[in-house]
Amino acid sequence: MTPTVLFTESSPHLGGQELQLLQQMAALEACGVGATLACRPGSAVAERARQAGLNRLELPLRRATDVASLAALRRFIVERRPAAVIGHSGHDANLGLLAAWSVRARPRLLRSKTYLAGRHPSPLTHSRLVDAVLVPSAWMREQLLLAPGIAPDRVQVLYPGVDFARLRSQAGLPLPEPLRRWLAEGEGGPLVVQVGMLRGEKGHALALQAVADVVRRFPGLRYLAAGSGPEREALEQQAQALGLAARVRFEPVHPVAPVLAAADLLLMPSSREPLGMAQVEALGLGIPVLASRVGGIPETVRDGATGRLLPPDDPAVWAEAMATHLADPLALRRLAEAGRGEVEARFSVQANTRSLLAHCGLGGPGGPGGLAAPLRPNVR
Repeated sequence: MTPTVLFTESSPHLGGQELQLLQQMAALEACGVGATLACRPGSAVAERARQAGLNRLELPLRRATDVASLAALRRFIVERRPAAVIGHSGHDANLGLLAAWSVRARPRLLRSKTYLAGRHPSPLTHSRLVDAVLVPSAWMREQLLLAPGIAPDRVQVLYPGVDFARLRSQAGLPLPEPLRRWLAEGEGGPLVVQVGMLRGEKGHALALQAVADVVRRFPGLRYLAAGSGPEREALEQQAQALGLAARVRFEPVHPVAPVLAAADLLLMPSSREPLGMAQVEALGLGIPVLASRVGGIPETVRDGATGRLLPPDDPAVWAEAMATHLADPLALRRLAEAGRGEVEARFSVQANTRSLLAHCGLGGPGGPGGLAAPLRPNVR
């Protein structure tokens, strides 16, 4: 029987977590491992999975006591005997656990955790009932282990995968025409880019303060915040107050690779970041990076070796670093080129898939055929 893996995702949205699981599904299929996604009908992730030709099991996944979804998941596990069930959001992960533990020979149970909410995670659903919780960085592993009752051996780092070949291909695409015209108004001045949701912890307000200082030395400078989010209106008002209205732009850009390729600098001034992907993608294209020394970011950028790491709360330091490297762009470009090889080795789709197969018990001798026996956690 062809081995298979069941992914579950109850989120109606399509963000980094959802895109990563879809990429993992496609990579497993390419390795000869079947993959099915249990998701809500009509959700954004369900539609993207349909477009990609990936298998779907569309269920309500409303809550952990959703009897209809629980029965359907149990039926899938009994009939298809997946090697592993990988849960993501709260409701779907708990439903997957309940369904899997109700069968005699259960699959491996993995939980993907890409962020931490304010409260401590439950040791029952993050340690005792799962074989592993997969987190995107060593920093996040340390944070998760601060919660009482979480067993250290159950929390494992699985770095996300980036399709660098696709990224490079997309980098050659033309910029949207309105964006190209806006950049032309800068008369060839440097372009500083920030990629991410317009939320407070992403540091856009600090970036604007730094840009307001740097434009005195680089009059043609442009700052593009490629993203959307709840802080857009406040940030536009801040830009207006700083006299930057004509120099800054806030808008989502998809794909983002052409914007990264056009950038002279990528900024990532986050105050909180489990890992971050924009800086990894930028380095994959050889684009210089200035990033905060917080969270998992130092696992992706080495200060002075592949980029610069700066304090997340000092706009003067950011302004000085921006000005220094815009005045001598070759120095930071050399760091970025050194970073390219490092991120391609650590964050490739191939590396991510190898690790995922091992966690699923499919990474033994002979590849996917080397199915390991399911683990049974000790329930204390």
